[in-house]
Parts: sequence; structure tokens; C-alpha cells
Amino acid sequence: MTEYSLGLIGISHKAAPVAVRERLALPPQARSQFFAKARASLDGLAVLSTCNRVEFYGHADGPDSADEALHFLLNTSFDLSSAQPYLYRKQAGEVPRHLMRVACGLDSMVLGEPQILGQVSACLRSAETASLASPKLNAIFQAAVKAGKRARKETALGRFPVSVASVAIDRIRVEAGPLSHLHVAVLGSGEMGSLAGKILRKEVTARLTFVNRSLERAEALAADACAQAMPLEELRAAIAQADVLISATDAPHLVVETEHISPRTGRPLLLVDLAVPRDIDPAVNQLPNVKLLDVDHLRTDIAQSKAARHAEIPQVEEIIERELDLLDRRLRTLEVEPIITGLRQKAESIRQAELARTLAALGPLDPQVVQQLEHFSNALVNKLLHEPTLRLRKDAENNGNPELDSHIIRRLFDLQNSALNE
Repeated sequence: MTEYSLGLIGISHKAAPVAVRERLALPPQARSQFFAKARASLDGLAVLSTCNRVEFYGHADGPDSADEALHFLLNTSFDLSSAQPYLYRKQAGEVPRHLMRVACGLDSMVLGEPQILGQVSACLRSAETASLASPKLNAIFQAAVKAGKRARKETALGRFPVSVASVAIDRIRVEAGPLSHLHVAVLGSGEMGSLAGKILRKEVTARLTFVNRSLERAEALAADACAQAMPLEELRAAIAQADVLISATDAPHLVVETEHISPRTGRPLLLVDLAVPRDIDPAVNQLPNVKLLDVDHLRTDIAQSKAARHAEIPQVEEIIERELDLLDRRLRTLEVEPIITGLRQKAESIRQAELARTLAALGPLDPQVVQQLEHFSNALVNKLLHEPTLRLRKDAENNGNPELDSHIIRRLFDLQNSALNE
């Protein structure tokens, strides 16, 4: 059996404050260089980065440890001095179990929140784009997404979706009063900003404004709600008009600073920062009539929502156990895929050579006859290999000995193809 290892190093809302978590956030412009560095020691890498967690999932074939490779990669890419006490590390079977819990929303600040499932899927797509979604890592993420979908479909966990954005909007009602009396501005059109906008479009607000670096994007969000759209250059004016600003951009730096806020005489301003890294300079809290909340301030509200969903956890855990069992079978099946590929490649090579020799011996033939011979030779090879292929996969899936099976087939068919070792 091919030797391989899995590793996970992460940091989350459970222990680390946002000021520490944001130090490990990977800016979009730094991703290509980071992934290029990762290829030197890892066969697979996926980075799950949300407002509540940053996690690095690694897979390495061979005797080298994915955990050690990840640790070296992070140490040479980030300043971990302040984050070190908060980091958690998982290996082997702990990795897929943790990812499934994350995808099901069991590890979220808001239990069962639906956004994390899309973020796990996006994480896999990002790894695929970087050519770092190895077959094993791909299988693990696909299994986690499947578990997450089942948890929301088969339990009450997903019947009343609650997100950080929806909790934030409920908190706005408490802090600033009914939405129908408020002018709310939303800065950012990423996942969290779009979600906040989606929720607000269903509510009755006195006025709604979308602010974005791209005016076109802001106008698209505003169009469905008869709202106002403003470019980022007019941020100061947008804040001056608003009673509440919800900020959720993907910027790697502060977007809202004290100079963006006009004096608020007798008119309070509530700022809600849902971004990680943070969008809003904490110094704005010192301004008169200005109050700033970030994701850490929402913990109490989120805890109350979590209690109502807690009863569903045992059912979700059962789903995770079943999906882990299926994943284990899938990973064992992947062990024999190289030998199946090598066997089929050799069979195809022989088929083509023998067909060419036969056609040469027969001389000129009607094209239809050549096509029939091509079809016959293909069918013959496929039928001969069909049963051995099924048996290999089934035996591997059912706790067989794929290493012994692969060794026997290598010897029987003299398979030396380099694909076997990939």
C-alpha cells in the first residue's frame, strides 16, 4: 500500500482573538507564491480561510510527514510568534473527521451555519486551480461536502439557517432599534457582505446603501432592493448618511479609519465589522457617538442561537461516522487506481500494436471493416479487464490487501509503467 500522510494546522475563533487570526489570513496576491512553495514538499494543499478560522490541510505521499511539511511551510511564510499558542495540529484520521465537523457547521461560531459549506467547496476549487488537489485530498473534501449537505438535509440543523451575518443584523436591532427606522450601509460584496445584503433586502429598512470598490457590483446588489449604490471613493459620504455600517470586504488592510467618519452630533453611528482581517480601525471606538462591534462581540448572541441547535448534534455525528466509513473505503480504492491505470495502458498498447499488425497483413480494407475491427478489439480488451478491475476495487474497498494484489498483477503482466508510482 502506498505510504502517505495527512496533516492539518489551524487557528480558530474557539481560542484565538480576531487580531491573532488575521495574521494567518492569506491575501489573494500572495496565494500563487505560497502554493508554489508548497509544491516542493506537499502533494496536496488546501487553505480554508473564513472570518472564524484559517486552516491548512496537507497531503504527502511517501515517508515524509505532511504535518512537518506544513509546519515548515507556515514558519517560513508567516510570523507565528503571536499565533503559536493558539495553533492546533491534527494528523491521519483526525484530519477528515475535523473537516467533516467543520463542513457540517459543528465547529462554527454559529452552530450549523450554512456559509461554511460553500467555503469548504471554494477551498477545494482553489486547490484544484493551484494543481494541489491531490486525489486523496480531493476525496476527503468531497466527502466533507457530502456530509455537510446530508447534515442540513436530514436533520433540523439546516431548517432555520443562522449565520454570523444574520446574528449581526439581530444585534443591530438591539443596539440601534428597528430596521425600519434605520439607514443601513453595507461595505463589500464578498460572501459575507452579499449575505448581509441578501438578508437586509428581505427586511424593511428606512434606506439601504451598498458601497463597493466596483460601482457596477454595488449597483447589481442595489438593483434588487431599490437601494442606493456608491463607489468606495465616496465611503466618507456613505457613512455620513448612514445610521449603521456593516463592513465585510476581503481587503488585507484597514478600509474604514477615523478620517472616514464625520462628526456625529446627536446622531449615533453603529459600525459592525464582520471581516477578517478587520476592515475597521478599532480607534473609531474613541470617537463621540460611534460604537464598533466586530465578530468577537457577537459571541453571546451566537451562543444563544447555538443552544437551540445543540440537540441535533448526535444525529449529525452519526452522519459523519457513516461518511468517514465510506471515505475510508474510497481511500483504499484509490490505492489500486495506479495499478488499474497501468494495466489498462499496457492492454491498450498491445491492442493498438496487434491491430496495426493485423491491418497491415490484410492489406487495403473497406473503412467500415476497419472501424468494425477497431470496435471489436476495444470491446475485447474492455471485457477482459472489466472483472479484474471490479475485483481489485471491491477487494480494496472491503479491507482486502491492495498491496499484495498490486504486486501479483505487476508480476503477472510485467507492469513497469511509471504511472504505477504516481
